[in-house]
Amino acid sequence: MLFSVRLISRQPHDMPPEQWQAIVADQLRAVRSQYDQGKIRALYREAGVGVLAIYDVADAREMDQLIASLPMARYFVETSVHALWDMVPSLPPA
Repeated sequence: MLFSVRLISRQPHDMPPEQWQAIVADQLRAVRSQYDQGKIRALYREAGVGVLAIYDVADAREMDQLIASLPMARYFVETSVHALWDMVPSLPPA
């Protein structure tokens, strides 16, 4: 099952930059692991906004678990998750 996932995070004002960078590094390792496992099909940085990812997972429960497992999960100020449906197989022939 495919999902479009948009994640926007913000560094807390009272968090030192070094601590934030450590969390960012942990996040990148976790995302790399999900990508290597085939859970993330595509990953895009929305400059100045956040991240847009296309996940390929078994179901919505797994999608929720993967997001919750990310090191930056508690710093997401916006999380948008939408199930996707591949329309190409249903398109009429040209």
